[in-house]
Amino acid sequence: MPNVGPFELLLLGLLAVISFGPQKLPEIGRSIGRSMREFKESVSGVTDVKDAISGVNEVRSAMSPSNLAGAFVPGVKDVQESVAAAKNLADPLAAGETAAADGAAAEGAAAAKPHAPSS
Repeated sequence: MPNVGPFELLLLGLLAVISFGPQKLPEIGRSIGRSMREFKESVSGVTDVKDAISGVNEVRSAMSPSNLAGAFVPGVKDVQESVAAAKNLADPLAAGETAAADGAAAEGAAAAKPHAPSS
């Protein structure tokens, strides 16, 4: 494949001026630049789509029927808590792990809370 040198570029520029005219060349250059910019933005927008899909999945998981029922229907939250407690009774190892995690979270919250000086 031959290399394009300065003489070939000058010849192409002269041919463009003859065929399109000097008034049309800046407009053609702007339209080519605009189309290249739009193409670049459309190709780089792939990560934006992935972020949007992950956001939709987060909302979908938060809007599960059990979460909505617990928030809006009286008494459902109490039933959910009693079912969770019954599951902990049925599987004592899981209850010990969750209790340890809850205790660690409570200790972390207590350590982060500033203490009021006593008078």
